[in-house]
Amino acid sequence: MGLTTCDLFAGVGGIRLGFEQAGLKTVYAIDNDPHCQKTYNLNFSTSPLRLADIGSVQPSALPAFDILLAGFPCQPFSIAGYRHGFDDVLGRGNLFFDISRILEHKEPMGFMLENVKNLKGHDKGRTFAIIKERLEKLGYEYEYKVLNTVEYGNLPQNRERIYIVGFKKHLQIMQNFQWPRRVVMQIATTSMLGAARRGGGGPGGGGGGVGGGGGV
Repeated sequence: MGLTTCDLFAGVGGIRLGFEQAGLKTVYAIDNDPHCQKTYNLNFSTSPLRLADIGSVQPSALPAFDILLAGFPCQPFSIAGYRHGFDDVLGRGNLFFDISRILEHKEPMGFMLENVKNLKGHDKGRTFAIIKERLEKLGYEYEYKVLNTVEYGNLPQNRERIYIVGFKKHLQIMQNFQWPRRVVMQIATTSMLGAARRGGGGPGGGGGGVGGGGGV
């Protein structure tokens, strides 16, 4: 059996799709949005999305997995959103600590976290410092980088996000890690919009296809 993933804040499965295209298998998925659940379960026939609040999840109830995936809610850290960070009144800023809790108990070999690029500078860098400190205490080494979707996939979407990729330090995997190379855009926005109008199965185009990223 190959490497496995746990898909937190799964949305409609955009992050899962990429990892499964790379050969990984998802063994657990969770989100608290019933609309996402319906779409997610149309997109994937195995490991259906569990509808629940991540705060209610007991790590001991999760299956073993190799890589934790989490596009955790970005509103508390977004320039366009509330920017309340860990003090977000809806509790969304504290969701990182649920990620941390699962990492601590399950000890997967690695993780991939996604959020808005402003996460790094939020609260004069203090928010990101807390995140980094926690990951290091859990025994992970990591790298982070802001990537724009339009430069790394054949998708005309200007979407800048920070990605944090880490592995257990004793595994010495990070020394061989490489960020993806830029991809030259070969599809026009007009062709994507045309597919959407026709009800095609492309991103945002209906037909039950994956319509976006996970949970953000």
